[in-house]
Amino acid sequence: NLTDVTVLVLSNDVVPGFGVPVAAPGLRSAGIAAGLRSHGFDVELVVPADVARLAGIEGSPAPEGTAVVELPELMDHIGSTGVETVVFTNANLTPHLRPQGNVSFVYDLFAPKMLERLASPTPEVSWDGLAEQKERALALADAVWVNGRRKLGYALAWMMRPGVEAHRNAMGKASMFASDPASRVQLVEMPVLPVDAASENTSGTVDSEHCRIGIGGYAQPWSTLPQIHPAHRALSNAGHELHALLPQHWAAGDTPAPASVLPDTAVMTNGPLALDAFHGWVRSMDVMVDVFPKTAERRLAMITRSAVALGWGVPVIHGVDSEVADIIREFNAGWVETSEDPNRWRAVAEEAADPEIRAVKRAGAIAASRARFDPHAALAEAANHLRNAS
Repeated sequence: NLTDVTVLVLSNDVVPGFGVPVAAPGLRSAGIAAGLRSHGFDVELVVPADVARLAGIEGSPAPEGTAVVELPELMDHIGSTGVETVVFTNANLTPHLRPQGNVSFVYDLFAPKMLERLASPTPEVSWDGLAEQKERALALADAVWVNGRRKLGYALAWMMRPGVEAHRNAMGKASMFASDPASRVQLVEMPVLPVDAASENTSGTVDSEHCRIGIGGYAQPWSTLPQIHPAHRALSNAGHELHALLPQHWAAGDTPAPASVLPDTAVMTNGPLALDAFHGWVRSMDVMVDVFPKTAERRLAMITRSAVALGWGVPVIHGVDSEVADIIREFNAGWVETSEDPNRWRAVAEEAADPEIRAVKRAGAIAASRARFDPHAALAEAANHLRNAS
């Protein structure tokens, strides 16, 4: 139980424990904090006060080990707590960060935001502004964490942009090339928090040949399906029950929620749900299904909703060749089928109807959960680097 390093993990979203639904960045930050704590680090999790206000939790008691801080006071808070390492998820909050004393900064390159925007109907995006923000985040960073192996090359390409070196010069930091840039990058796969739900449903089987199949996660422009996907149609036609939970994120404001088209037989659940309720909903499914448009972002993504399902031991039918697809293949934790051919999807639907095959896939999901998504396992490499750097 010895404390090795004092670490502040800065989230750019709500984290579990406030009693409100959370999204991928908040799950990521909380998982990182839990993983580092499991390796003996003393960790404080920080949520920006403006995020708390938007989420309607301003003034609510913060979970143990979590602080709500006004962004203009963030650097003073870092200085007063005496932390040695600040981990910040994504680049959104870097305008409020700057080099300070001997504090080491870690940029958690969680999601390829520019590729997300490229796949979204957002023509008003300032690409130069987004690029400058990412370059400044990388310039501030003494280490970069990436959420999955496929993003290693993406991170290195950004690290070597001239703008990063220019920002480091302006900050008075050593050149990115003073050492091998690749040595600054560590793999931190998605840590999925275990949840003690009041109702621990582990099987949603309808009957011996039909099961409950869930489609769950925040609706995002880059993941919206414009028409019924062959996977959804085949699963529904095979007699499986489709259950969908696709709410809009609270930060979207009055923007209409993008809606994926689903078969008329799909059972819709209103959401979003708090984490323990979402855990119960996912665990009530035999299988989760994730199908997406094929974009550059989806190919690189560690798709959170699939990672969370696997982390909770539920196999996944995956319809895009993503970072998660590699893990599903490795552990036989579900099905990966990227074809649009309805015959191929009918074969998947038939396999999902076989209880013995489902049992094998569930065992694979549990194995993947322990090896790749357990917070202690996910943070092992990063914790080792932090310990050696201290």
